[in-house]
Amino acid sequence: MLESGDPPAFVTDARGRIVLWNDGAARLIPKTASEALGRACHEVVQGHDIFGNRYCQGACPVNEMARSGSGPRPFELRVPCPTCGAGPVRVTPLRVPGPRPDLYLLVHLLEDVRLDAALASLRPFLPPCSGQRPGLPAATPSPMTARETDVLRHAARGQQNKEIARALDLSPATVRNHLHAVLEKLGVHTRSEAVFLAHQRGWLEMP
Repeated sequence: MLESGDPPAFVTDARGRIVLWNDGAARLIPKTASEALGRACHEVVQGHDIFGNRYCQGACPVNEMARSGSGPRPFELRVPCPTCGAGPVRVTPLRVPGPRPDLYLLVHLLEDVRLDAALASLRPFLPPCSGQRPGLPAATPSPMTARETDVLRHAARGQQNKEIARALDLSPATVRNHLHAVLEKLGVHTRSEAVFLAHQRGWLEMP
């Protein structure tokens, strides 16, 4: 099914090497199978988060989660494209067990993300003058505590853990624990993704 190109997908082994690259993946990430197969995933995908920070790297957080046996969650990337700049792609990773715990495959299902089109499809269902940001559904209650929101607000300013700790009179370990709790509650991998999601849902004002 994956070899057919629908859904767009690629597969990596436990070392992060690409072992399958279908035509759908080639449409969303402009690399041919011959350019991708056998190479390290981060060298081929070269994904960035929404703020332009390099997400794909040798120490892949998705592969680290797969190696530990936990199921990686879906996430969004912007991948370089010579014709359209940086295209947004949603990645849903699926861990496929092998004959040994250290021998597994990681299937990456890809989906083209067009935020403007998605928001436009929501507008007919939004009540007028509802007070939320245009094009977004009414905010749901935040799963974060007030302190976690404070920590994330400082992280949104680009502050590191030690700086956040000084600003909020906390220990760096406590800041790290708060950020870890935020990532778990929001179901994301990085603080950049957490900031974007919290802002998009009306839980955090961007500085």
